[in-house]
Amino acid sequence: MGDKKETKGAGEEKKGGCMRLVLVLSLLLLSVLGAFTYLTFDAQDLSDIDGYRETASLIPPPGRDLAKVLDAAQKGGHTATLTEREINSYLIRTLKGSQEGLFKDRVAMKGVWVRLTEDQAEVIIEREIMGERRHTISMFLNIEQQLGEDGQVKTQVVRPGGWFGRTRVVGGYLHLVNGSFDSLAAAYGDELAIIRKMFKGMTRATINDGELVLTPPES
Repeated sequence: MGDKKETKGAGEEKKGGCMRLVLVLSLLLLSVLGAFTYLTFDAQDLSDIDGYRETASLIPPPGRDLAKVLDAAQKGGHTATLTEREINSYLIRTLKGSQEGLFKDRVAMKGVWVRLTEDQAEVIIEREIMGERRHTISMFLNIEQQLGEDGQVKTQVVRPGGWFGRTRVVGGYLHLVNGSFDSLAAAYGDELAIIRKMFKGMTRATINDGELVLTPPES
């Protein structure tokens, strides 16, 4: 009888230990998910972007018409160099974006920005939630070019990932926000069409820190 009581007591103690372990792991998981959610909705710092402005209502900055710059470079076969500052100034002047969908009454578009670092461009959409909290999502764009056996330069734009707020995400998660970036691409369809023509003409694209350089093949 005594052995049975001892065995029963040990079993209950073991069961209680397992339950405590499950509780601790559950709380840990909730903490991690909470931190992830917070970082996802906590906007990334954009102050390092050349041409970034927090107040969109200011007088739009002057600058070149980049659509005309690209068109002239494509037709004339010369190099086009676009700096990070003038790309963002152009976006301020030309973007006519507005939030659509279920939360359009609570979420407002603040701006779209481009950050250029070595070999990579980052496109960032900045929104404001209920007039109080900033929110950002971004997508990385890498331009990969290879010389094929036929002598043609094959260009591919790769989306390796991005940021949801201050959380880094891999490319597979970008399908959650593809609609926003597809709408942005449609808004600048003319400019992107010219760039695609340049790529078909074997223009080389180089992304440096703070600038995009498009060089025709004969240069």
